[in-house]
Amino acid sequence: MDRRRARRGRATARGRRGRPMTAGERPRSGAAALPDALAEAVTAADGLLLGLDFDGTLAPLVDDPTAAALAPGVDRTLRRLATRPGVSLAVVSGRALSDLTDRVGVDGVVYAGNHGLELGYDGDVAVHPVAADCREAIDRLCATLVDRLADVPGCAVENKGVTATVHFRTTPEESVPTVLAAVERVADGVGGVRVTEGNCVRELRPAVAWDKGDAMRSLSATASAGRRPVYVGDDTTDEDAFTAIRPDGVGVRVVHGGASVDTAAAVRLDGNAAVPDLLDRLDEAADRFDGEAGWTGVDPLAAPFSTDPA
Repeated sequence: MDRRRARRGRATARGRRGRPMTAGERPRSGAAALPDALAEAVTAADGLLLGLDFDGTLAPLVDDPTAAALAPGVDRTLRRLATRPGVSLAVVSGRALSDLTDRVGVDGVVYAGNHGLELGYDGDVAVHPVAADCREAIDRLCATLVDRLADVPGCAVENKGVTATVHFRTTPEESVPTVLAAVERVADGVGGVRVTEGNCVRELRPAVAWDKGDAMRSLSATASAGRRPVYVGDDTTDEDAFTAIRPDGVGVRVVHGGASVDTAAAVRLDGNAAVPDLLDRLDEAADRFDGEAGWTGVDPLAAPFSTDPA
């Protein structure tokens, strides 16, 4: 049995969106196994630009951000997707570029760290010029926040070079207002920095209009023609990407614990545990594409902070 048939055999053992099949349900494979909006997009496309968030999407959410790792088996699927004809793959995260690259470790992928302010591909790195000028301010902010939040349990300040993140996932509920107030006060005292929200975090970023949505627009302008954008993410910051790829692209919002969330994504996925199955099904559906594999024939860092087609 060849690899393609082996993958299909695995995929048809389960029902849509990774749930066990019920009695009498017909097996599905290829694009037919995907949620409807995604199946329609893949079937109509000549290729895919697949953007993936890291924490809460490729990696399960954990209390300690330094312990985050890819879900089992995801690395193998990413390697297949990165070498598939007609597929360009990007991992887009709030993590620092070096941290993100180390944790994923798959070649042939564009890595967008710090919400796209840092881009890396094939050993080359590009940093948004406004962000590069903000490093000293971020250092000062982090030093001040570490001092002011030292006595708050479960709170950690992460210096990511051109941005900073204040984590409070394990902070007692009654102490969270103290964290939020400190972040706002410190940010107000430094020009050129803005505060954004995420899942149990506050982020301090350069005051430049660039986010995950802009990163996806830029990559879409660079990728080979005809590659339809698909973006999978779980966080508030991923909404920028869902909005940016509309109307031609499809967003997939990973929803944890049955939470009710407003989203610009066309598809909702029930938890991070369903992501590996979704990626396997996308990999299988992409078997029909032709064209160059990955980013072959284009330079994703040629105009890294422009959303205009090259």
